[in-house]
Amino acid sequence: MEIIGIDLGSNSLRGVRMEVRDNGANKEFVVLKESDFTVRTAEGLEESGEICKAAVCRIIEGLLQMREVLGVSSADRVVALTTQAMRKARNKEEVLQEIFAKSGIRFRVINGEMEAKITTLAPKIALEKLKVQNEKYDKDCFLLVDMGGASSEFIVCGLEMELAKSFEIGIVSAKDRFKSAENLKACKDEFLMPIVAFVESCKGRGMIPKFLVANSGTPTLVCGFKLGLKKYDSKAVFGKTLLRGDFVRVLQEFLRLNMESQIAIFGEFKADVVPFGIALFTCFMEALGFEECLVMDEGLREGAVIASVMGEI
Repeated sequence: MEIIGIDLGSNSLRGVRMEVRDNGANKEFVVLKESDFTVRTAEGLEESGEICKAAVCRIIEGLLQMREVLGVSSADRVVALTTQAMRKARNKEEVLQEIFAKSGIRFRVINGEMEAKITTLAPKIALEKLKVQNEKYDKDCFLLVDMGGASSEFIVCGLEMELAKSFEIGIVSAKDRFKSAENLKACKDEFLMPIVAFVESCKGRGMIPKFLVANSGTPTLVCGFKLGLKKYDSKAVFGKTLLRGDFVRVLQEFLRLNMESQIAIFGEFKADVVPFGIALFTCFMEALGFEECLVMDEGLREGAVIASVMGEI
């Protein structure tokens, strides 16, 4: 059985075709094809409260290309989810209807709690494989941070339960709100205090994270840049470790590039938010006391497939 999972986030549009194989008591989820586009869904959302026309056009164009890459047909089972930008936009109904009319993909808007839960599904499966190779990750509790365009999900994952919360701060909303990475750092207590309070409350319940997992675009981008990848490769960044200093160094290297080089490496709709993403994630690491993070690419799009098979959505 093959299933398509699509994640329309506040900055990125990500799709995957997965094969679901029965392995006795367990199911194996194998990635066959994947596709990614930067669509900047949340562009201008902070000021206007709406998804702008340009973003809608980018989403539709990305979906049409994604259909070709993933080989989507009318016979396919497609699980398409969208998150914070659509949750927040007052024109979401008309936007989603236009997207469906022009692309044939019908999205479901999920709340922050469900987003956090689904986001953890694929990383937890990946960690089961990884901890066999490295006992460093064979721990009873970890923190997963999924930093998106308009929100960031913090999920404390234990052996018997998960505690999760979504916060309305992401790389695009940070750019729109703070205007510069320097101003973001100067105002960091504004958005960090509730995040730290949440993680501390989890610790008070005995859920003490032993390591940090990052599966969002900024850490994977920084990892790819550090590895010198000419083209992003999700398999190449999987299981790699980034130190807090790696984020600082990559930001310095990025800022030394001229605008043309920045766009050539990171893309037209991603380059201008790179400094905000790196600064924001560094703030998260500093505030929560982590010197390093484990990088993996698995997230909501893979989780959408897994959750569908498990009957959770």
